[in-house]
Amino acid sequence: MINRSNLLYYITAGWFFLTVAVGGYYLMGSTSPTTDVTALTDPNLRSIRVELMSPGETLISGVNGKAVLIWRRNLPQMATALTQMDPSFEYDEVLASLKDGSLEADMDPEQFTYLEWLVISPVDIGGIGCVTLPGAGDFGGFFDPCRGSHFDLWGRVKKGPSKHDLQVVPARFDHNHLYVFIDLTDIQRFR
Repeated sequence: MINRSNLLYYITAGWFFLTVAVGGYYLMGSTSPTTDVTALTDPNLRSIRVELMSPGETLISGVNGKAVLIWRRNLPQMATALTQMDPSFEYDEVLASLKDGSLEADMDPEQFTYLEWLVISPVDIGGIGCVTLPGAGDFGGFFDPCRGSHFDLWGRVKKGPSKHDLQVVPARFDHNHLYVFIDLTDIQRFR
């Protein structure tokens, strides 16, 4: 049987080893490179600073002959996008739930991020490779001035000769939404 002094010794030694193990785990985890450092080593992975973008603003960036559009939607655009995604939603109800924050609380944070931010290639691959205009056209999304195709807020073709949706670019945000990291591997070059 273990006496009291030995029991106290074993408990103290156990806590010491547990503290060292947890500290070692976090120390080793902090030595791995961050996503922005990894982006510098991959030629197809780019980081773009987006912290200064206000709601409703778009940013078109050309990287290695490939166009990328980043659109930070404002609340009315987010409500319109949701009603375009699912016509059973009522615009006024969605807008009210966005304004009071209840929709954001009900959604997964990653889902809400992709509702607020759209990262897309604005090149109409169904046409002659023209760069589409954001916030234009009959559906408030994109408009191809070369062929007259209209796209909704998700980049889906709604009217016109184009038969292909705009290409959504694989992207992820850092936890503070300071940077967006985009993968340019499969994006078509514009002419």
